[in-house]
Amino acid sequence: MIKSNNHETHRAAASALILGILAIAMASTAVHAAPAYNTPFYNPETKSYFELYSPDANDPKNTEVKTFGKIQQKHAIKMAAKRFYKGARGRLAVVKSQETHEFLAKHLRPEGAAWIGLRYFCTFKKLMWVTGEIFTVGKDFAKWGPRTWSVQGGSPASGKPGQCLYHEKGVALPVHYWGMEHGFFWNANGMSKEFNAMIIEYPTGKP
Repeated sequence: MIKSNNHETHRAAASALILGILAIAMASTAVHAAPAYNTPFYNPETKSYFELYSPDANDPKNTEVKTFGKIQQKHAIKMAAKRFYKGARGRLAVVKSQETHEFLAKHLRPEGAAWIGLRYFCTFKKLMWVTGEIFTVGKDFAKWGPRTWSVQGGSPASGKPGQCLYHEKGVALPVHYWGMEHGFFWNANGMSKEFNAMIIEYPTGKP
């Protein structure tokens, strides 16, 4: 009986080890899954489609979509508004819940940075979505990275002064996601920052 019990114990341990290895392998595959460019996915929570869009993804000359490119957020806003899906005009994504954030991570999986529809207006010291909704710091859902966000005008801290120039009217710090490899967090940058991708939302109201 003792030998039998030992045999069963070894079998159970071996099975557990195999299952653990498979779980790690599956997790690794999920983390490194390729981005889903230019393919809208429906999110039932928001009743809208989300698309990781990059014009470079459709260019046969490109083998990859690089993080840094030629698209500032102000250009991304215009590009999104020119795209339609199922009759709905696009806009840069509005991310107002953990569920939406997880949906984007699961389906879009951006490798590099991607613009969303949030900006910090220096003159008014306010964050605002492209829909015109004011973002309330400390109340609304946020996914800022480990660097500190300053609502008084500084960009997420790098040990340097903020990038808001108050003598210039209309200055706004554009917000983007860092890619999956960098934690998939929000970050704000200077007005001239350029990336190659954006997350577009199509508010269809239904599938």
